[in-house]
Amino acid sequence: MYGEILMHVLEKARRIGTEVLLVHTNRTLTRFANSYIHQNVSVDDIDLSIRVIVDNRTGKVSINQLSTDALDEALERAISIAKLTPPDPDYYGLPRPLPIRSKKDTVQKETDPEKLAQKVIDFIEATDGLNASGALELTDTTVAIVNSNGISVEDSVSMCSLEAVVQDGDSSGYVYDMEKDLDSIDFISLAKIASNKARNGQNPVELSPGYYTVILEPQAAGTLVSFLGLMGFGAKQFEEGRSFLVGKLSEKIASELINIWDYPSHSKTISLPFDFEGLPRQDVILIEGGIARNLVYDFKYAKKEGKTSTGNALPQPSTDGPLPFNLTLLPGDNTLEDMIASTKKGILVTRFHYTNMVDPVKTIITGMTRDGTFLIEDGEITRPVKNMRFTQSILEALNSTEAVGKDLHIAGEYFIYPTLVPALKLGNFHFTGVTR
Repeated sequence: MYGEILMHVLEKARRIGTEVLLVHTNRTLTRFANSYIHQNVSVDDIDLSIRVIVDNRTGKVSINQLSTDALDEALERAISIAKLTPPDPDYYGLPRPLPIRSKKDTVQKETDPEKLAQKVIDFIEATDGLNASGALELTDTTVAIVNSNGISVEDSVSMCSLEAVVQDGDSSGYVYDMEKDLDSIDFISLAKIASNKARNGQNPVELSPGYYTVILEPQAAGTLVSFLGLMGFGAKQFEEGRSFLVGKLSEKIASELINIWDYPSHSKTISLPFDFEGLPRQDVILIEGGIARNLVYDFKYAKKEGKTSTGNALPQPSTDGPLPFNLTLLPGDNTLEDMIASTKKGILVTRFHYTNMVDPVKTIITGMTRDGTFLIEDGEITRPVKNMRFTQSILEALNSTEAVGKDLHIAGEYFIYPTLVPALKLGNFHFTGVTR
């Protein structure tokens, strides 16, 4: 669809090494609060970047217009910037095309705002009079890339998500679901789950800080996996000594129950078949049976290390280097009910909130529980618990894994593409205080 526009830039650049990256996003958002729809907006946006290389010097310009004049002016500015930029001693050229596995999912057609509103109304009505707030979002993204070495790729992905909080007085319940299309979201079931959490969360008890067995529902488990993905699986992080994997590749770093992949080919995840350099995405085993196995690479760091790109490039040039895009914690054999039944005393966590990094090398994060925290006693959920703050090493938590859920869900917390996770039961999780 955008090939002719992008090729115009290459033709004008002639013998200059050039890459053109276009991202077209169509986003529709329906927001509701106090069980009332208050906003429906739609944004259609294009971002086009031109990156040129002149004598190992890089210049880049981004625009949001596709007229010939705008493209020509942006190209000239990129060339001018490149001539003023210091040369990159680690420049390895632009990648050449490689075969790309097709992964074309059905892209959303334009959805009538009335249909979105009706879905939200269905959710609100299913809460049986409780106070519902949240957002229903549909996003279609098309990415197209060409470069002067022959890469020419284009594909689209769609994602549809509902995030909602249901309140009953001072108590609240949270739900999140993301699917590839609107009709795959069960609004009624989600409303009932959130409502039950809200109703059962009245008059919470206060627990003392300390180490507890926890059962993390997928949204909470997704926080751990997503943050871990930012902390050290990238080749640049590893080379610069900023990764938790330095000195630990091929060593055991988590429970043998933990298997984490960057898994773009998984049928349930949402991913483009290529990265932001136009190279094919690869499935990469990051942790296998608790053992650290591999890093992810973009073209530059693959060349530096004598490896093959795993298709994990961010838009270039990138100060972050390659990062995992589609983190997946492989499922186990347990249901959430199994985990609860096997717990003598523990805490069930719906999700974490306001989570931040403390020490990425030690994989320490801090945050709070929210919207559904419950005490488990003798295999049963007995009482709601006041929200608690945690400060915890992710790897230490994963080392204490006692069970992994069998059902995969897309987590609400992710940084590039969706993180796919089951529920987790951890034997040792550190809560440092009670929130007020």
